[in-house]
Amino acid sequence: MKKLTGVLPVAMLCLALAGPAAAATYSFNFTGGTQAITDGSWVNADINVGGDLGDIADVNVFLDITHTWIGDLDIYVAHQEPGSSAWKWVQLYNDIDGDSRNNMTDVLFDDQALIHINDGIPPYGPGSFKPTSNPEAGESNLLSDYNGDAAAGIWSLAVFDNATGDFGSLLDFRVDVVTDAVPLPGAIVFLGSGLAALAGLSRRRKQN
Repeated sequence: MKKLTGVLPVAMLCLALAGPAAAATYSFNFTGGTQAITDGSWVNADINVGGDLGDIADVNVFLDITHTWIGDLDIYVAHQEPGSSAWKWVQLYNDIDGDSRNNMTDVLFDDQALIHINDGIPPYGPGSFKPTSNPEAGESNLLSDYNGDAAAGIWSLAVFDNATGDFGSLLDFRVDVVTDAVPLPGAIVFLGSGLAALAGLSRRRKQN
């Protein structure tokens, strides 16, 4: 045990420096410009996110849509992790009969909001809402279903106009992600160097 007394403080320092970094927050913005929403058709807006950003701890979706009858629309967000061919879908808004108001202006979809959007009073926004409480069969309405997935990959917004006679545009789409704490790459390198130095020091002491 006497031989270890000099190296233990160094090991503890290396481990402390290699500890987890604070959680990070990212905003991924669609850069494709305004997208027309036309009768009976889908509009897709994709955001490609590279790098190793850690795993999702929380995700919110921001939308700004003009439409002359917002109740015509079904709105979904989907995510595909890097290296995967599978998509995970969440329905944000389900077409609501009689919802004849215009627009969805500066709306943030957030599981922690006070009410579901279909329980709100149109026109919607600016403001925060939970995703619809009545998603299509087989679809989720919980953004927390993405928690634990990789933040990188493809984030896709899909908007479908179910009826004729009204039209609109997707003006803005953004995904805000908070990731879990991840090890600092530099600290990991430092940790490896420190442990290698400890091994060398231990060998030299044994030789002496």
